[in-house]
Amino acid sequence: MVVRLGATQIAPPEPFASSVMAIVLHSGPSALFLWPSGRTGNISHFLIGGRALSSECPGDTVRREVGEETGWQVEPERMVGYRHFHQLSARSAESDRPYPDFIQSVFAARAVAFDERLIIPGDRIPAEIVDYRECIACTEVAHRPLLKASLDRLAADLT
Repeated sequence: MVVRLGATQIAPPEPFASSVMAIVLHSGPSALFLWPSGRTGNISHFLIGGRALSSECPGDTVRREVGEETGWQVEPERMVGYRHFHQLSARSAESDRPYPDFIQSVFAARAVAFDERLIIPGDRIPAEIVDYRECIACTEVAHRPLLKASLDRLAADLT
């Protein structure tokens, strides 16, 4: 599979849309860092999200998924980019994603409050708020533009 990241505020075409992700920002500036295993420098340590329910808009999906996985209540700000997946292997019978290409929209979201009652135990991902400079330093150069676009979105709201 080939994965490309891009910065944009334009939603993907509906036939390619797969799920909605968020980079959760906190004052400081800082971001919510996920600890699914160890630090790899991959953007996945900052992306929280999932698939929309039938009645959800992207902002509602971000709010629900971030809450279920981390306990943070968030306010989605705006789309800052995407992850485009191109599958090189044959289509899997178990996959319900568009084939051979699908796109995950990435939103900047602001952490509002922590509420442990939002967490679904089987979905919980260990996470903590980390200083933004540390986030940038531990992330591969190719994955930094989405983090930077998110921080720029937060900075624009503070001015």
